[in-house]
Amino acid sequence: MRVFNFHYRVRKMIFTYSYWEDFCKKLQMENIRSIPAKQLMHEKPDDSYLVLKHDVETNVASALHMARIENRYGHCGSYYVQAYLMEDSSNIQMLKEIQMLGHEVSYHYDVMDSNGGNIPSAIKDFDRKRKLFEKNGFHLETVCQHGNPVVERKGYTSNRDFFRNTDVQNYCPELADIMVDFKQKAFQTTDYMYFSDAGRRFNLVYDPINNDVIPSDDKNIPFDNLDEVLAFVKNHGGNAIISTHPHRWVSSKTKYILKTTSFKVIRSAAKCAMKVPILKKS
Repeated sequence: MRVFNFHYRVRKMIFTYSYWEDFCKKLQMENIRSIPAKQLMHEKPDDSYLVLKHDVETNVASALHMARIENRYGHCGSYYVQAYLMEDSSNIQMLKEIQMLGHEVSYHYDVMDSNGGNIPSAIKDFDRKRKLFEKNGFHLETVCQHGNPVVERKGYTSNRDFFRNTDVQNYCPELADIMVDFKQKAFQTTDYMYFSDAGRRFNLVYDPINNDVIPSDDKNIPFDNLDEVLAFVKNHGGNAIISTHPHRWVSSKTKYILKTTSFKVIRSAAKCAMKVPILKKS
């Protein structure tokens, strides 16, 4: 019973800033440093590498909080930001601070979903938003697709289909999508372990490149806490990407429980709405 209670407590704490700080401190103590994904586009690492990756979908302030923590312990991560957040000047200032701390700030795109899977329209949309990033001082080298779990798709599988397309590759051959062609374009050829906090716990994702095409969630390996993730990375001695969603991380356990509860309610309502024909068309 004590063991169960301990793991329950750790799992509830996992999305607090203090927990992330403890993890970053432990990485430093183990002499493990995170580098931005874009660095691997220019140089081959001498040894195995770690990338702390963040999908910034709503809360830029939370992303900045995590970026400051990582900087405190010598880490530089990759922050993939949804384009609509660039329309707010206060967000831009925070993102510039994240970049000044040595982190990569790039695009978390969803142009397939926003254009119904139409490639020509998606390319124009991507180009317009790419210019928005460039205009504000954020040069794109690696990007990452957005999952959009409640979107109903017809004729395409996910936003990853954008960078799987030949026309897109010809349009921007210098860019690499973390979830599509990063291994082929970066200066390394080995596989990497991909850990994600999607689902509000950490999982080692089985085949992260193709799991939208071939469902494989049942093959994911769950972890109760970040100590277990760190031990797994050390024991397997390979390259790793650890992906988080900063809007899920908060300052206290109480706030996390409240946020998790509200998220579950909203997600359930959204899934129910998608089943109503008149709402699906709106």
